[in-house]
Amino acid sequence: MVSFLYRMPAGIAGDVTRPSQSTIEPGQIDAAAPPTKYGVFLKMVSGKLRALGAGDAAVTPYGLLARPYPTNAANEPLGTATPPTSGLCDPMVRGYMTVKLALGTATKGGAVYVVTTAGGSVVGGDIVTAASPAGGGTATAVPNCIFMGGADADGNVEIRFNI
Repeated sequence: MVSFLYRMPAGIAGDVTRPSQSTIEPGQIDAAAPPTKYGVFLKMVSGKLRALGAGDAAVTPYGLLARPYPTNAANEPLGTATPPTSGLCDPMVRGYMTVKLALGTATKGGAVYVVTTAGGSVVGGDIVTAASPAGGGTATAVPNCIFMGGADADGNVEIRFNI
């Protein structure tokens, strides 16, 4: 049994934290460039969804990739599941979700940035707290998206998107 000495984990990347205030739509994954993890920003390309990444500075995110529930059992540890590379997915287009903060210190009401030019310790699509992350690269602010508090020890943090 795990004992929490300081703080409970903030969640698992891709989990919708307030389902009653969230909107999730069905979407189709673009098999040419599928997302590699849950809780990442997505863009729409020719009616299919791809992860937002390097070179997407001018792209407005369509939503975030939500972890499906219920789903078939998997052999992966909690919080490390890999999304399918084709087929249907669950983009959250409005609401609250736990995401993985790659770099920076999140504060309640702080702007959410997504890395668009990789550099140092960040890659395209990572979520950070500044336009020029300390680890290198550049990032773009996500419109209508803020942090809802600080991140836990593993970098999990709740964000509000499109509300």
